[in-house]
Amino acid sequence: MKKAIFILLAFVFTAPMAFGQDGENNLKNFRFGLKAAPSFNWYRPDGKKVTGNGAKLGFNYGLMLEFRLNDVASFATGIEGNHVGGKLAFADSATYLVHEDGFISPDDTGGLGSKVTQYLLKDRIYRGVYVNIPVTLKLKTKEIGYLTYYGMFGGDLSFRTGTKVDDNVVKFPTSTSTSFDPTKIDNAKDMNLFRVGLNVGAGAEYNLSGSTSLVFGLNYQRGFLSSTKSDSEYLRRGKNSKDAYSQKAYQDGIQIMIGVLF
Repeated sequence: MKKAIFILLAFVFTAPMAFGQDGENNLKNFRFGLKAAPSFNWYRPDGKKVTGNGAKLGFNYGLMLEFRLNDVASFATGIEGNHVGGKLAFADSATYLVHEDGFISPDDTGGLGSKVTQYLLKDRIYRGVYVNIPVTLKLKTKEIGYLTYYGMFGGDLSFRTGTKVDDNVVKFPTSTSTSFDPTKIDNAKDMNLFRVGLNVGAGAEYNLSGSTSLVFGLNYQRGFLSSTKSDSEYLRRGKNSKDAYSQKAYQDGIQIMIGVLF
């Protein structure tokens, strides 16, 4: 992941020399800018054991890059930090074990005895952080007044950097007392490292001066790969079970974007 980010940043600094000359109609061949985008995110479960339980507000920010292909089309990419998440309800009996203040696998309970506590999971809020690289084709109209309208289509390549969860749980009566707090728990081992998804959107650019424009738009993102691992590292199917819980869920969302392109 670090290598990919380094290559992209190197490309940012070298691209203006290769693409910086204006083309015909005074259109710049290379543009860059900054964006910020509040978002609404949710999970789309695959199966009956896990169900969607509502959306979560997120936030995205980052660098935009555009390379003009002709008067209409541009290759649009960049690098973003995405704070996303969602809510899932566990309809079946999903349980997990806790030792001190973290999850523990049933295979690792040997010798811990009464220091292990078991919980029934009812629902969970996910808070994920990803580095995202959009790969899209952007199609623009000619300037109408001060506005240029656009549509875009492509995909997202994302790398997870962290995940926390807040759980709504019930402790089994026979479990020992514990000071375990079921909020802001590190859940990275239960999440896939990569995400791939669809990215489509539309919006407009308002010319401020020269090639500088205010950009605003709406994007819909749909996950193609499950954000959660198919079989959980820690969740089990029922009390005292060692069978992994199935929990496939795909990340979807809507971004409301505003930015500046130079």
